[in-house]
Amino acid sequence: MRRTILLMATMALTLLVASGVALAAPRTVEPDTLTPPPPPGAECKQTGNFLICQTFFDEEPLVNEPVFELSCGTVYETSNIHREGIRWYSSEGLLLRRFVTEDVQGTWSLSPTGEGPTVAFFAHDNWTDVYAIPGDEESVSTTYHGNSFTAMAPGYGVLFHIAGQDLPDGTHHGAGGAFFIDEEGNVEPEADAALCEALQP
Repeated sequence: MRRTILLMATMALTLLVASGVALAAPRTVEPDTLTPPPPPGAECKQTGNFLICQTFFDEEPLVNEPVFELSCGTVYETSNIHREGIRWYSSEGLLLRRFVTEDVQGTWSLSPTGEGPTVAFFAHDNWTDVYAIPGDEESVSTTYHGNSFTAMAPGYGVLFHIAGQDLPDGTHHGAGGAFFIDEEGNVEPEADAALCEALQP
């Protein structure tokens, strides 16, 4: 009789623990209900005080696409960009914080078929977005870390290298500094000369 009671008590305890685990399991949230919504394919769950989304994004690969002009000709790019991220939303579904890691690999050539000398480039970086006003993209401040950009060519070594930390106020700490192409797509004269020398036969 005592053995039967012990067995029943054990089974009841097991059921209570199992139901507790089930109750504690994160609840799936529909991404389209969040502001702003995460990229397609995101997995979002309710976890405690936050809604957390795991995201990924692959840009459409470029294959010998014209990207910018040098004094010696048009530069054609072949590249891949992959990003993974975590987003934290408030219980009301408003974005509070976002962390993204990025991997970039590619090559440049003066040939529309990718032939001839090439310059290889890559980036392995991450950034954190913090929203002063939850859900408001205009209120975001961003901090960057890592290897933002490195370009190199056989026989020339590293042509450009930008790495370290970039703060929301625009301050850069680390190697390099401003990117060699401005917002209008103009290449700095020194960068133009270095790339033309490396890319021409």
